[in-house]
Amino acid sequence: MPRGTRWRRTNRLTLSLLVVFAATGGPSRLAAQDTTADSDDYVTIRWWHPLAAGGAIATIFLLDEPVQEFLQDHQSPFQADLADVAKEFHAPEVFLVGSVGAMSLGLVAHEYGLAETGVQILASYGLSSGMMITTKWAFGRSRPSETPDDVTSFDAFGGGSSSSFPSGAAAVTFALATTLADAIDRTPVTIVLYTGAALNSWSRMYTNRHWLSDVTLGALYGVTAAKLVNGRWRVFGLKPPTVGVAPDGSMTVGFRVTH
Repeated sequence: MPRGTRWRRTNRLTLSLLVVFAATGGPSRLAAQDTTADSDDYVTIRWWHPLAAGGAIATIFLLDEPVQEFLQDHQSPFQADLADVAKEFHAPEVFLVGSVGAMSLGLVAHEYGLAETGVQILASYGLSSGMMITTKWAFGRSRPSETPDDVTSFDAFGGGSSSSFPSGAAAVTFALATTLADAIDRTPVTIVLYTGAALNSWSRMYTNRHWLSDVTLGALYGVTAAKLVNGRWRVFGLKPPTVGVAPDGSMTVGFRVTH
């Protein structure tokens, strides 16, 4: 096995184990509060929220080219090494192993709050990915490495997974960071998690894979997906997933809707 491949696999496994370890920091709190499933402390998404977010993203488009030029003109070996590490944060294995590990440990230890965190990791990954893929297809934006002098190169409804807008890496890493930050609810951990997600987004711009507006919308998608899954933000009365164990030992996962 090539050294680079072995390093990447080791790095991803380490990150996966760190996700499981981080998730265990919040099971007692989650168990005591039954996550946010029955809490009245949440934000309801209104019709104008997406419009305001869209306006903000449109404004950030004005910064795409200056930021891209600055990052490409100010590169160094240290930054290249940092970007090489940070790009591994969005590897699918990190989310799969972290989610399954948290669910398994939660069920074995009868800490269902921890198991719910594992479900939320996977659910937020899926939701943020779906939002991201749909938008990529709709806008079909070229990556800065393809059209460095044209920030408005779009192919409406002709894009695919290789499209630039939004950043899939930003979407899933911020979904993971938000899920764990909300579950653990400790300021130092929250800072570390969001710093890691931000570094991953920076690495995508540093390596000329994404524009600033790409990673900004991706981050917004990730935070939104995680907040909807854990119930901190709600739309149409959808509550976060709950995890339980039936008398026969099987695990049940369910969503509830308020009327």
